[in-house]
Amino acid sequence: MYSGAVRAAPRTVVMAWMCAAMCLAGTEPRKGAGEYPAHANVAQGDLGAEFLSRAYESVDGGFFSRDYLVVEVALFPFKGPAALALKPGDFRLRLNGSTREWPAATAGQVAAAIRNPEIDGPRPNVVAGGGIGPGVVVIGQPRRVERFPGDPEARVPNRPNPTGEKAGPTNLEKSAEAVTRYALDTVKVDQAGASGLVYFYWRGKVKDLKRIELVYEGEGGKAVIRLR
Repeated sequence: MYSGAVRAAPRTVVMAWMCAAMCLAGTEPRKGAGEYPAHANVAQGDLGAEFLSRAYESVDGGFFSRDYLVVEVALFPFKGPAALALKPGDFRLRLNGSTREWPAATAGQVAAAIRNPEIDGPRPNVVAGGGIGPGVVVIGQPRRVERFPGDPEARVPNRPNPTGEKAGPTNLEKSAEAVTRYALDTVKVDQAGASGLVYFYWRGKVKDLKRIELVYEGEGGKAVIRLR
């Protein structure tokens, strides 16, 4: 009997660890929706949001996403008999007054884009060439991405991240892990609230966004919050 209890203990520890890991998903909610730069009342609670451009920083790590906009959202339900579901699919973006609504991307899409910068295709570049004699100089040509570790025909450019470190393979992986760690997952929210990051694919310049509206439609109700 005693040995059986000992064998069961590790399984209990594993389950507790898994539960703790699930509870740590998302970001730490603030004291209330009013502590977010943008907030609104919905039918079943209070909604808070903050536009973070393309990056997120924390004492435990952060990331920079070239092609995705980042919005932190939080829901604080009113007291009720049951918790409310909150998920990334509850949110959409409207940009510059357009009626088009941009759906939320998955954390997996963003993480993959960070691990593989050319996954969505190279950005447009102006390529100019010239030379004197047999030498030729090319400016602005996209760099190749390694086909395999140590590929001699490729040079992977360093990419910035919130810590200022060179974005080598290890740091890219850390950034990708942070994308998933702080992402909003499908959760049940009680009065203590829940928050997390929601991502939206958009390759334009952030400075060109004069108006940004967050559309919420979920179990808590409906709302449109202006972020910028």
